[in-house]
Amino acid sequence: MPSYSYMDFNLGEIDMSSLFVLLVLAAFGLILAARYLFVRRCYGRAPESVSLPAGFAEPDIDGFSRRFSQLIQIPTVSWTDHSKRDPALFVRFQDKLKELYPKVHTTLERTVISEFGLVYRWKGKNSGKKPVLFLAHYDVVPAEEKGDETWQVPPFSGEIRDGILWGRGTLDIKCMIAFYMETAESLIAIGFQPQCDIYFAFGGDEEIGGPEGAGVISSQFREQHLKFDFIMDEGGVITKDQMAFLKGKPAALVGMAEKGFVTFKIRATGESGHSSMPGREGTAVSRLARGIVRLEKRPLQSRLDPVMREMLERYVPFVSPGLGIIFANLWFFSSLIRLVFSKNRVTDSLIRTTQAVTVFKAGEQENILPGEAFCLVNHRILPGDTMAGIKARHQQVLKDSSLSVADAGHWPSNDPIPASRATRAGFDLIRSVLAATHPDAVTTPFLVNGSTDSKYYADLTDQVLRFCPLVLTPADVGTIHGINEKVSLENLEKGLAFYLRLFSRL
Repeated sequence: MPSYSYMDFNLGEIDMSSLFVLLVLAAFGLILAARYLFVRRCYGRAPESVSLPAGFAEPDIDGFSRRFSQLIQIPTVSWTDHSKRDPALFVRFQDKLKELYPKVHTTLERTVISEFGLVYRWKGKNSGKKPVLFLAHYDVVPAEEKGDETWQVPPFSGEIRDGILWGRGTLDIKCMIAFYMETAESLIAIGFQPQCDIYFAFGGDEEIGGPEGAGVISSQFREQHLKFDFIMDEGGVITKDQMAFLKGKPAALVGMAEKGFVTFKIRATGESGHSSMPGREGTAVSRLARGIVRLEKRPLQSRLDPVMREMLERYVPFVSPGLGIIFANLWFFSSLIRLVFSKNRVTDSLIRTTQAVTVFKAGEQENILPGEAFCLVNHRILPGDTMAGIKARHQQVLKDSSLSVADAGHWPSNDPIPASRATRAGFDLIRSVLAATHPDAVTTPFLVNGSTDSKYYADLTDQVLRFCPLVLTPADVGTIHGINEKVSLENLEKGLAFYLRLFSRL
């Protein structure tokens, strides 16, 4: 029989400071676990699913895809060089909507703002209820081919092949206009009328800042003293195969906040002359280059925005317990999350105001000292930062009073759009509708990196929701503003089902 040695355990021999540390660690572990269980219970409840009322038909995907294809075939391209725009094409798009959706145009009030602005009002039964507003834009970016990047089908063909609709605008974002019009046409056909007024506002210049479309429309809404219960625009989608920790579940990202946008022009001047006699302080180019290096070495500080905090917390019921404890206790693990996020350029952009030097111009000839050099630095501004604050910081970091910093003025600039709370009716409605149309999706708030038309309307509501119910993989997202943009008919069918249920609750 083997022999065993036993160690006597004498509590009195334990150092009391060690015991205190053990007790503190145990208490800390209990706090982390308790918080994890609380968050898991809060966000683990399934929402009530929204079904179609009796008499509502499921989508006609074949007819819808053919109509949508005709909208793709109209090349409503926005160019930063306005002389390249063809306003007639934008008018043609507006007229095509009248042709494709006759019931919408005999039932809804239609107001043409210009070639680049179009508004519809669907009058509701209850004039005492706040209206809702749905935004989209019908302009698209150019579909130019460069080098080896070529389209498999012509970008404005609207070709339907093997269950796929191809073309510029299928994802960004003519699909939303098609969804709205198709849904309204279908519901009007069966005699449906919403309880509240529904407005549609379509801009034709979002891709170049939106001043002639959304900018003008929103001004008219202010003159009419309109306020909306909530506003929906583009911004978030249903991501697939993008978040490994969700174990295959798609994530429905509803944009509740939006980054701001500004491009600063940093300018250096110097004495021009012969290159054989440069000054000791360097040329305008070298002084500007030194300033850029200082900026690049000092990225803006990272932090977890409240929207990003809530997004991670809502993932708690769907991830492993270890990760769930981290997501549920961001008060303690925030630094760890920011460290991990900073290692990837996509996630890093969600935790800080970004700065990107995108243009550098100076000099005309190698033997002439340039009298001026400038660069453009584009920023996407995290909520909590401001354009004025970034400008002041740059002037401090550059450490050169001869370098000027000014808004480049090429695009409309704006501070971040304040976050909406994800406890309001609009977000909860989206979540309930998705429970019916995309039951596997985990619906969470999201911070939108880009700039949308909704910035013009933010003061007209307490909640802006940036979301389109398309299921997209990373490869799909890569075609937006790229080549081979396309959407599956299955995606379109589920998107229509989403809007049919959504509108039936308004």
